[in-house]
Amino acid sequence: MIDDEIRIGKPFKIEGRSFYPLVKIFHWKGDHAESYSLSPVALLVLEGQMKYLIPLAEIGSSQELLDLVSI
Repeated sequence: MIDDEIRIGKPFKIEGRSFYPLVKIFHWKGDHAESYSLSPVALLVLEGQMKYLIPLAEIGSSQELLDLVSI
């Protein structure tokens, strides 16, 4: 059995913005083994009435992500 889904994580706030992490949960189950993995996919950002989606695959480094968040 192979199953994967994307879920919204617990939000956190920075300078009036709400950030919701989106994670992909992958579940594989074989006859004699079972495995889970959790991978970050994107950040959903809410700022007033505006919404942004930052795909983490396009972020080259953690410093680049910090620069985007602290604008």
